[in-house]
Amino acid sequence: MNSRHTLSVLLVLIITSILFTSCGEKDQSEIGDAHFQKGEYKEAVTAYNEFLSLKPSNETALYNRGRAYEELGMYDKALKDFKAVLKTNPRNINAYLSIGKDFYRNEDYANAAFQFEKAYKLNEKNEQATLLLARAFHKSGEIDKAMEFYDKAITLDKDYAEAYMYRGALKIFLKQNSGCSDIKRAKNLGYEQAASLYKQYCE
Repeated sequence: MNSRHTLSVLLVLIITSILFTSCGEKDQSEIGDAHFQKGEYKEAVTAYNEFLSLKPSNETALYNRGRAYEELGMYDKALKDFKAVLKTNPRNINAYLSIGKDFYRNEDYANAAFQFEKAYKLNEKNEQATLLLARAFHKSGEIDKAMEFYDKAITLDKDYAEAYMYRGALKIFLKQNSGCSDIKRAKNLGYEQAASLYKQYCE
């Protein structure tokens, strides 16, 4: 076998190996996503672990594994992944939102607002960031800011049922007559919690 033929064979083997490796990585990431969609979070973590063993800085897989950990109640591991995402991409809005939700879950509303505001500043048209920021301000007692951001969330989406409900609840707390109108709008938009709230405060 001459040297040119040997070199050609080696190149084919290397390319084939790379292709199979890439397919394997892709498969594990997609398998993780499929498990997550089915609510099989432990299996999702296993698949993401295998993928990340080869690509430890992959932003999407890190975030998705963090979400799987979150669903399993493994909040410390989830938080570690979300922070790792931000090291890879400091402009990842979902990572800021997830870190903010962790603070919110622990009733640290000031730090939750700080994280949600980072996400909001990256995209002021992000409806979820806007509403979560309003909720954190609401919980921390910053009523004027809460109302401002509920209004902004509704401006972004005229059918944002959750935003109507929470704005309505805040208005009722402030003894504003339009509170029931907001809650009724949320109820009519199909937001489940709004129905019981309307029954309790508005009927």
